Amino acid sequence: MKYLHQYTPEIILVIFLMLFMGFRSPERNWDRIINSDGKGYYAYLPAIFIYHDLQFRFVEQYEAQYYPSDRSVFKEFRYDTGRGTVNKYFPGMAIVWLPFFLFGHLMAWLELFPRDGYSLPYQYSILLSALMFLWLGARWLMKLLKLYGASDGRAAFLTLAVTLGTNLVFFTVTESSMTHVYSFALVTYFLLITHRLFHDYRPKWFPKAVSLFALIVLIRPTNALILLLVPFLAGSAKQLMFTFRRVFSNRALFFRGMAYAVILFSVPVTLWILQTGRPLVYSYGEEKLNLFRPHMLNILFSFNRGWFVYTPLALLSLAGFGGLFRHDRYRFLWLAGFLFVFVYVASCWWVWYYASKCGQRVFIDLYALVALLLLFLYHSLKGTLARRLLSALIVLFIGLNLFQYYQHTRWIYPPWNINAEIFRDSFFSLNRKARIYIPEEAVVNRVKRTNDMETAAGPAWMNPATRTDSVRFGGQWSSRADRRIPYSVGIETGLDSLFTTPNRLILVRAMILAPREKTEATLVVDYQANGRSVSYNQFILEPYVSPDRWTKVETAFYVPRELPAGSTVKVYFFNPSAIYKLYVDDLDIEFLTMKDEPDYRKIEGVQLAEQIKRLP
Repeated sequence: MKYLHQYTPEIILVIFLMLFMGFRSPERNWDRIINSDGKGYYAYLPAIFIYHDLQFRFVEQYEAQYYPSDRSVFKEFRYDTGRGTVNKYFPGMAIVWLPFFLFGHLMAWLELFPRDGYSLPYQYSILLSALMFLWLGARWLMKLLKLYGASDGRAAFLTLAVTLGTNLVFFTVTESSMTHVYSFALVTYFLLITHRLFHDYRPKWFPKAVSLFALIVLIRPTNALILLLVPFLAGSAKQLMFTFRRVFSNRALFFRGMAYAVILFSVPVTLWILQTGRPLVYSYGEEKLNLFRPHMLNILFSFNRGWFVYTPLALLSLAGFGGLFRHDRYRFLWLAGFLFVFVYVASCWWVWYYASKCGQRVFIDLYALVALLLLFLYHSLKGTLARRLLSALIVLFIGLNLFQYYQHTRWIYPPWNINAEIFRDSFFSLNRKARIYIPEEAVVNRVKRTNDMETAAGPAWMNPATRTDSVRFGGQWSSRADRRIPYSVGIETGLDSLFTTPNRLILVRAMILAPREKTEATLVVDYQANGRSVSYNQFILEPYVSPDRWTKVETAFYVPRELPAGSTVKVYFFNPSAIYKLYVDDLDIEFLTMKDEPDYRKIEGVQLAEQIKRLP
């Protein structure tokens, strides 16, 4: 046990592999490894080696064959420049993945899978790359920490803390084809190599550092800011200038390093020339940095993916600046200055929260700095008790992060924008909730219809024969949908008199009880014209049901704008099971007139209605 810390990277690798086996299913079309932005990073490889098509016309083919037909995970990465189509993403990840892609190509050939770039051997080869870079990053981080005075045990503990106590878990296991685990490893290696260049000078370190920097920039261009860390790594202005003079005095060494960088930077230039005839292309279109509109407080503290809110370990690490300030002002100024500039620039992106899941992802690349700051914090503490308390707090944050990882994999935190109310509802939850959050300022008018099932509420309420006193939530009665009558108590009403603007939605709340977790029941909102269904919409209950326990369900549907005058709507619960019953109580239906403004025509979480069917 004494020397177990030497195998920390291997232990971390095993833990991540177990998490993958427990939470991922790449054979399912909605859970592929190559997904989200990763489709764009990866597309260069099949485009060059399989399809010979740098216009990426094969996208529809692999989407139809390997991903959901409803295009729920479709990712458009192609950008039409007017002179040809380019991939919006830089090709750095394709360079990193090249050996893994070739390995997947070989496995596809040996195992008789389609050699199309997207069958399972290719998917698993990208997973292999993510796990390998995680392992390498952990090894390099331990070495870096030791260079700054960490013992073997402390280096191992802080490496565990950074890998298991941050959203690096999510972006290695669940989002394996995103750039962050790779950038984490490569940035850590850059810091390690550059530190050695200044303090253990060998000619080979310079071309390595330059090549790493070029590759890091080709993966995420904004990470070029790590150049600001070079003085921090040097430790003093004197050491910085002394090493630079040594490098520049060796012309062959200097030009070799520059040649490596030129070769790497020529890759995107060559691709752009082949695709458009131009050597330089801004491939992100309307997506830009606005350096005059920073969102620094939001990117750090917002409930909507704020870094410190979802990764408190990073907030704790800032206390390490105190010890660094007392010990080394030069390093303090350069490290603090770098973090300020990086946060500022990152917060200026047009979508500052980066559509992240499981917290703010843009800082994962720099988690070696979090580990270093935690080390400086340990160095500043006097006494065993204080250090043990710090270790206990770090362990607590590791547990919290793994708990939040579970929550995000189970969509307990919704994928759309998160506010304080959503965060509060989700923080301690182990089950996904059917909740909808409508901004009050968007509501012009409300018309509410309520049925507590205690009486036959009137002619607008359908299926009163389903009322039963055998099971209830409140009062004496509920509605039972079963084999005899699969439709619960529901409402049928005209729409014209309920709204005052074309932007309309129907909000439904109810308490439901199902005897099994796997229920086939749905909430139905059926828009009708001339007595016929023209837009049939369902909300599936299964992800939200707690077996044999009353569960609150809340969701909302937009009303189609193109419904003809005189249209009606039916709202009810439908249970097709021939065996299990569904009980409904306290049914509330609100017809909300919304401001007819762009921000409120597609509120996240509100379901868009199915396309209107043409009547004969």
